[in-house]
Amino acid sequence: MEWWKTIAPLVGVVLGILGTLVGQKLSDSRTLRRDRLLAQEEAKIRLAAERATLQREAIMEIQHALEGSMAANQLPPGARMSEQFRTAATESALHLRAHIARLEDRELAASVLEWLEPHRNAAAARAALDALQDRLSRHLRGLYADGPA
Repeated sequence: MEWWKTIAPLVGVVLGILGTLVGQKLSDSRTLRRDRLLAQEEAKIRLAAERATLQREAIMEIQHALEGSMAANQLPPGARMSEQFRTAATESALHLRAHIARLEDRELAASVLEWLEPHRNAAAARAALDALQDRLSRHLRGLYADGPA
């Protein structure tokens, strides 16, 4: 029985070491899982912020391009558009279509594309543009209200 008194403390130490290793492993796995979840949440928040920023920029660019398009279409009768102004208007129209494609609100994008169709007269075009600008502004305010500061 003397041998048992010698081995018992060794068995206790080995069991203590094994218990510590198992406990550490469980603690590490919980910490790793928690860190992974936090990283995923941070990535979602960052992605949402980037999407909101992209939408804000697209709407502001669309508003600017719509005003430019309206100005280009309101030339007095008989006036000729300079080559530089024609080039700027063409670039503006191309950029406008690119920004429209970035809009997540498809109904709003369809409204912008519909406005780009020819109008009966300048007054009707201005009225439609004002209504569209109001919708864009409301959508933009909503993005600023919902988005991170």
